Amino acid sequence: MESSLQEALHHVLAAEGVRTVALIDIASGMVVRSAGEPNPGLAAAAASLADEARAARGLLGPRPGGELEEISAMTHRGLHLSKVLADRPGDGFLLFVELDRARANMALASLRVGQLASVVLA
Repeated sequence: MESSLQEALHHVLAAEGVRTVALIDIASGMVVRSAGEPNPGLAAAAASLADEARAARGLLGPRPGGELEEISAMTHRGLHLSKVLADRPGDGFLLFVELDRARANMALASLRVGQLASVVLA
């Protein structure tokens, strides 16, 4: 699985403006695998994103159409997208993608990352 996962992450990394991509376990907040530019804050960000995903799921509750799909944030230099991948038992995974804000459009990046997300868990 690891080599196919790494290959899938590199496929996401090839999208326009992507600097870093990581698969995060929502239950533990751990980075399962990452690719791209080194990011010394990735482990801390992963733990925070997993906490945020769990909290949002608790807030949204079990109602039709109320499932969490994405967490996004914008900084001066970057766009951060975290797509929820729930095709695995337990809490699922987040596909975290950091993009260069000067080279990416948030709406298009969200659409493209959503399209590529299915490749990661294939």
